[in-house]
Parts: sequence; structure tokens; C-alpha cells
Amino acid sequence: MARVTVNRLWQHLFGRGLVGTPNDFGRTGALPSHPQLLDWLASEFIRQGWRIKPLQELLLSSAAYQQRSGSDSTAMAADPNNTLFMRRVPQRLEAEAIRDALLAVSGRMDAARFGPGTLDESSLRRSIYFTVKRSQLVNSMVAFDAPEPLTSQGSRPSTTVAPQALWLMNSPQIRDWMTAMAKRVEADVPGEGHASKVVRVFVLALGRPPTKGELDDATTFLKNGTLVDLCQAVVSLNEFIYVY
Repeated sequence: MARVTVNRLWQHLFGRGLVGTPNDFGRTGALPSHPQLLDWLASEFIRQGWRIKPLQELLLSSAAYQQRSGSDSTAMAADPNNTLFMRRVPQRLEAEAIRDALLAVSGRMDAARFGPGTLDESSLRRSIYFTVKRSQLVNSMVAFDAPEPLTSQGSRPSTTVAPQALWLMNSPQIRDWMTAMAKRVEADVPGEGHASKVVRVFVLALGRPPTKGELDDATTFLKNGTLVDLCQAVVSLNEFIYVY
């Protein structure tokens, strides 16, 4: 059980597990790429009282997780499939996390814990509180590869398809959340110029200030458009839904 749990957490952070078949640790499954590491992490997990957080902190602070994701011809030639985790492969957020991130930056997320689930897509609670009903799936999360609940799914696919971008561009729900985000920015930097608002949008959405080129382009955009449009454009960037 410890090995399976460790492998699933590794897969969540790195995109693939130390064992490539997370649902099959038997003879028909794949062999671990790093068996000694898997055993050591499992023993650490047990030693820490089977608590996920210390294990997660250990993996996040490791040199393996902190590899750079830029192009490296040497690493590509030596390990094209990244079996040895020689480089960082950007990971897209899960469907639930994408929706939660949009709610968080809008400032409208209801952070209340516990309570009943819901099937209402307009709910402002975290996505974990959606009731799973096979005949009534959450369309916005299905677009981002939320699993079909009829079958066990050890690892989710991560597709890049047009409906994802179209949902971010055209959904009334997104527009409503981005209107709230624009009001949040206005409240955070009242009376400030366009540049200050651009910086605040980037910090809220991407966790960093804009580069000079981004600041110039976004400021020009804001002079000719609306703050809501800018918010929607920034959360539609790959950087918003990928961990690099």
C-alpha cells in the first residue's frame, strides 16, 4: 500500500509514476524505473506516520522535481522518454484544479469546508464538492479530461483540443468570474494607472509580474479594451493551467 501511494503522488507531481502502471503492481504491470527509490520513499512514508504532506514536501524539494523544463539536447538524446526524470516535463492542472484556480483568482471562491455536494455548475465551492453522477457530468471539467466515473482510471489523459480554448473564450460563466476578477483588481489598485492594473492581473493569475514586453503589450491592450478582457486573456494563457 505504501509503494502504491508513493507512486501515485510521484505520478501526480511528475506526470508519470516510478511504476508506469499505477493500477497494476503485479507481474503483468510495468517494472519500477527506480526500485530502490520507490522502496526508500515508501519507508519514509511509513516512518512519517503515513502522512501525505511530509512526503509531498520531500518530493517538491528534491533535485528531481526542480529540474529545468527548457530544451536540453543532451538529456533528450540520453533519455528521450524521460524515464530517468532527467528534465522537467510541464504538467497541466487537472480539470478540478483549473476550475478552482479560476474561482480563486476571481475572488469569488466559497472556501467553506464540508457540507453536502452539488450538481449545480454555477456553484462557487471547490470542485471536490461536486456530486458524481454519470448522467450529469460537469461539462467544463469534462472538456479538460475529467474521468468518466464508470471505470477505474489510474492516470488521466491530458489532451489539448479546441473546446478547451473555446470554453475559456466564450463561456458566460468565465465572463462572470473575470468580471469579478476585474473588480478585485480595481479594488486592489484603486486610482492607479493601466500599468499597475496589468501588473496586478499578472501577479494574481500567473504568480509573477509581466516582462517588459508583456507590460507594454498589455498596457496598450488595456488602453483600447477593458480590464475584463485583459483578465480573460491572461487566464487563457498556457502558463495559467500548466505547472512548468
